[in-house]
Amino acid sequence: MPENSEGDKSKAPRRSRLQKLKDDNKDDQYQPAMPDLECGSHLLDYLWSWGPTLSGSMGEAPLNHSELVACQHNTGIELSEWEASTLIRMSKAYLGESHQAIKRDCPPPFGDDGYLKRVYVEDAARNLDDFLS
Repeated sequence: MPENSEGDKSKAPRRSRLQKLKDDNKDDQYQPAMPDLECGSHLLDYLWSWGPTLSGSMGEAPLNHSELVACQHNTGIELSEWEASTLIRMSKAYLGESHQAIKRDCPPPFGDDGYLKRVYVEDAARNLDDFLS
């Protein structure tokens, strides 16, 4: 969940950007528009099917070659060297973004269509309401 702004002592649960988008669109299944891929969309399918990260002893960890070998063996899929290294890079990027995303000033990973400004205005209004009540 997103972190509170400085000095915000409210106990109200924070909504993620995705949850705010879903609420704004009144659609619980809403997903932001993503750019079309020219190639490699099958790698995204593998990433989500196998899991974008692993549970490690110190928390989440990116996929590694050992895990990919196990996934290939279990599914009968044979990855090329490029596909395996790309999946690992995608996993690292996902994990890095998931850690950055909780920071209050982190820009969204998708293009800004004015949504971010609406979020800030909404946040400021809520903070003012919290302060005045």
